[in-house]
Amino acid sequence: MMKGKKDIPMRIVKERTGLTSRQIRYYDEMGLVFPERTRGNQRLFSEEDIDRLKKIKKLLEEGYTIAAIKEKLTPPPPVKGNPEDVTLDPVFDKLNKNPLSSLYPVSNRYKLNKILGKKKELKEEK
Repeated sequence: MMKGKKDIPMRIVKERTGLTSRQIRYYDEMGLVFPERTRGNQRLFSEEDIDRLKKIKKLLEEGYTIAAIKEKLTPPPPVKGNPEDVTLDPVFDKLNKNPLSSLYPVSNRYKLNKILGKKKELKEEK
């Protein structure tokens, strides 16, 4: 099969990803995956779609929400101007938007602590 060609039916995608038809349809409805449709309205997927579905499944298992996954899988807009002038302030603002009161319920606690540690180091350098 040629990479990029959307010719893989739902039943094969289910077998290869371990996802149900309902899950796959939901990810399509949420704009996480973009299958083509046949004249009979059946979804056809590419190898890239299958890889993306596997990544979605993994991220969900790690505790990410659908909204966070969509944001994570959406490529960032191109940087305008000099890339050296880009700051991390928008990233930190986003992290501070909803401060956590506890790390206990967070399933990816290690990664979160690592991010917060880097943020603290950067603030101390200023």
